[in-house]
Amino acid sequence: MLITKIVEWDMGHRIPNHNSQCRNLHGHRYRMEVAISGEIIETNNDSCTGMLIDFSDLKTILETQIVIPCDHAFMMSDSDDIMISFFKENQTLKHLIVPFIPTAEEISKWCATKIVKQIKSVYQGRIRLESVTIWETPTSKACCYAKEI
Repeated sequence: MLITKIVEWDMGHRIPNHNSQCRNLHGHRYRMEVAISGEIIETNNDSCTGMLIDFSDLKTILETQIVIPCDHAFMMSDSDDIMISFFKENQTLKHLIVPFIPTAEEISKWCATKIVKQIKSVYQGRIRLESVTIWETPTSKACCYAKEI
């Protein structure tokens, strides 16, 4: 069985070495689609009988691991000296420093890694992450398959 949950957040970033406008500060309304697989719960009298996982439980994982840290934050590479300097002087502004250039591809991989870690810890193999798709714009997306991490 496969289920999908979608969450969204607003976040800024920049691609410092890009040859076009993406080197400038800008933001997106990110949309993340997470696909989970596993066996349906068949235990009688379990509140999740007939489900792979309660959608609200999955939403809680996605909110705590991804949405809350990212929403209305600025994500930057730890190699982006300009932005690191700016946020050192403006520490009250919400930001995330990551060890990669924050492209849609790398963000999808980062999200997948965080989600896999949480699912393994809580569900101990009963369910599996299949993929994380990050929509950066309505027409542009990147997908990380769990087997890639």
